[in-house]
Amino acid sequence: MFIRMVLSSIMRRRSRVLIAMLAVAIGATTLASLAMITIDVPRQMAREMRSYGANVVVLPAEEHDSFSPDVLQEITGDIPDDLLVGAVGLEYEPVTINDLPYVAVGTELQAAKEINPYWYVDGSWPTTAGSALIGREIARAIDVGVGDTITLTQLAGGASSASAPGGETSEAGQISVDGGNPIAPPGTDLTDAMPGGGEELRELGVEVAGVLETGGSEDGFVYLSSADLSQLTGRPHQLTVAELSIAAKDDTIDRVASDLQQRHPQVSAAPVARLTHSDANVLEMLRSLMLIITVIVLALIMIGVSTTMMAVVTERRNEIGLRKALGADNRSIVGEFLGEAVVLGLFGGIIGALAGYGLAQVISLNVFHRTVVFQPLVVLATIIVSMLVSTLASLVPVRRAIDIDPALVLRGE
Repeated sequence: MFIRMVLSSIMRRRSRVLIAMLAVAIGATTLASLAMITIDVPRQMAREMRSYGANVVVLPAEEHDSFSPDVLQEITGDIPDDLLVGAVGLEYEPVTINDLPYVAVGTELQAAKEINPYWYVDGSWPTTAGSALIGREIARAIDVGVGDTITLTQLAGGASSASAPGGETSEAGQISVDGGNPIAPPGTDLTDAMPGGGEELRELGVEVAGVLETGGSEDGFVYLSSADLSQLTGRPHQLTVAELSIAAKDDTIDRVASDLQQRHPQVSAAPVARLTHSDANVLEMLRSLMLIITVIVLALIMIGVSTTMMAVVTERRNEIGLRKALGADNRSIVGEFLGEAVVLGLFGGIIGALAGYGLAQVISLNVFHRTVVFQPLVVLATIIVSMLVSTLASLVPVRRAIDIDPALVLRGE
């Protein structure tokens, strides 16, 4: 009987009820679309941002100069697949090209390409043995381009003394590298200055597949496959550093780095603070913006529903007064109005939640150039929130309804 009364009351005032339901549906549409975008787009953006460079660096522990590639495989196996975007191991070795000292980097080139897709390469990434990627500064210094052949020279038995970008001094203490530019005391014999000076030279000829330009220290390095570098050095491939790209928040990245260091004492893992903090800031600003808009939308829903219900109460003053005069208590009147509000919120929420998914797809494709995944929990939450907001918005009109004095109403006052 109660349900029939509520539905009958709604059908008798279809025009006003439709306005209120439309207000709820529009608000629910906005709420659902923003919620889906807020949940899915930052997750996708976080993963995509991680394709623009590593945010965790793994180095040998203090008592080691390098570590095995097997350690990197174990490390990547410890990280969940949904967090790991990519990983690459790098081996730095001092070499000379045209009697000028530079640094060669042996790595899995495909892995390096995947973790650094923003790198600009004039030509192509090396895909065959005997080909290399050289930095722009080296190409200018020795005047070579794509398709040319260069010879990398290293002393047999020379220790691996070059290190990651930044201009570190060689083991001999005589040569340092700053972005690929050799620095040596005047009159230094560059060959003898290398580790193990005067020993037998090893040479490797490679074809320049591409010229790399990043605007950073990478412009001063020669990138080749780990197999080619091992052929040059005459030693098995060992890693000087490993770079990991992890799609996670600041605290998660810190925790992952700490766990890796505990599980693998032969290495030291640390997050790249600048990258992790910038990612977090961008995503946090996006979520904050969505939250502010959501609060405003909820406020507008309450105003729209409250105004409509207030008009319904005013229109039904005589009916309410007559029912109270016949003995109806305030609980039954409150129950009927709140029942109407729940029905409005239910149907408005269902319509708005489904329309919100479509709106989220349109916004995401046009603004973020990506699709969003349908979120059943968001639809359910939108319907529940719509019912709650609609009910709360009806409290003031309901309070006014129960304050109606039947004697005054029946006298026409």
